[in-house]
Amino acid sequence: MNGRFLRQIVLPQVGAEGQRRLARKRVLVAGCGALGTHTAEALLRAGVRHLVLVDRDLVEEHNLHRVSLFGPADVGRPKAEAAAERLRALDPEAQIEAHVVHFDGPLAEELVPTVDLVVDGLDNLETRYVVNDACVKHEKPWVYTAVLATYGLTMAIWPERGPCLRCLFPNPPAPGSIPTCAEAGILGPVPKALAALQAGLALRLLLRGPEAPLGTLLYLDLWELRVQTVEVKRNPACPTCVGHDFAFLREGSRVVFLCGDVLQILPKGKAVLDLGDLAARLSALGRVELRHGVLFAELEGTALTVFADGRALVKGVKDPQRAQALYDQYIAR
Repeated sequence: MNGRFLRQIVLPQVGAEGQRRLARKRVLVAGCGALGTHTAEALLRAGVRHLVLVDRDLVEEHNLHRVSLFGPADVGRPKAEAAAERLRALDPEAQIEAHVVHFDGPLAEELVPTVDLVVDGLDNLETRYVVNDACVKHEKPWVYTAVLATYGLTMAIWPERGPCLRCLFPNPPAPGSIPTCAEAGILGPVPKALAALQAGLALRLLLRGPEAPLGTLLYLDLWELRVQTVEVKRNPACPTCVGHDFAFLREGSRVVFLCGDVLQILPKGKAVLDLGDLAARLSALGRVELRHGVLFAELEGTALTVFADGRALVKGVKDPQRAQALYDQYIAR
């Protein structure tokens, strides 16, 4: 047994066999911003040696005040790849996978059955419904966690044993109706505090299964020093965990609203773009740069970030139809 875990092994909640069990577990980290990376690091340091990281975005300067795994040299790199590199340095024996893709229904169907648990590092509720559908369908436990301003929420979910996300939030909110971190801000330590709670719940699920406190939604406000818990009951009419209707795994909108006034446009199907060719085509129309395997372009007063899998992030446009039109004009062929 690796000596680095001796202080954890003496805990009666873990023990030598529990530590060996953690080393065999495989955890999917959906989203590699502050919340996801802090959670991933905590799980790795606790002895979870198989992590699957998924994130569609790039490191930006404003991430640095709250993400310990990233430094200034990482700005412009895909978050999943930068996080994987730092985690491998922390534990060279660990197996870390990095996927620079949007977490949609097909990807959820591909990855969720291969893991033992999913943890939440996402920045939008729409994708969390996808995670919830996949976890309920494939009977995988997961931990819902969200942060904003000075507070956060977290709840352990074990399909068929307690309430799921749609028992808590039955229907998705209208686009733009929930404030994002770009609008409400976020206190730097908040993601780390909620990540610690999420990692603790994840370890308990991995070690003790359904003995974990299911259906307990915990609210923590670091600024007001307020902690509250709310008991969430399983909804007998829940379309997901009772009706087994996994609507969010089916194809949804190709336009996704992200934190930071960014619209993400998804390709119609699987795609592999020749970014060099695209850069050559767009260079006559505006400023274009290709770095870290990602294309950056400034066109018609907007900033486009284009990935090889066909996704694009559009900044400077609030109208989703306008963003889609720009994508169809300059990227889709």
